[in-house]
Amino acid sequence: MAAHMAELHSDNDVRYGDMAVLVPTNQAAERWRRVLVRQNVPAILLKEYTGTPREAVKVGTFHRAKGLEFARVFIPDRDRFPEPQRPGEPDDVYRERAERERRLLFVALTRARDGLCLGIGPD
Repeated sequence: MAAHMAELHSDNDVRYGDMAVLVPTNQAAERWRRVLVRQNVPAILLKEYTGTPREAVKVGTFHRAKGLEFARVFIPDRDRFPEPQRPGEPDDVYRERAERERRLLFVALTRARDGLCLGIGPD
């Protein structure tokens, strides 16, 4: 993902500030921000973004991205959301939770203006 971002930035003139990585939790956002920084891609947490333009990828939760738009959106580990049924979770509770999570994922998917990249985690 970081390599693709760097390629978009250098070859296609897409500003890092117009890219976002969207994930379901704050913990995942912090993890992905660290991954990008280690790969020399400037990144900030969306929850720390004040609206002032910065040349850094915004990394945040699906929920925090509501109402925002980015030229390019990256959703890593797409295959892990909605989460599978939990042990002991009744079927009707799982269906309701999964439906709610899919609606939130739809919000994230629709934040992309020019391009959307979905990643699948190793397993």
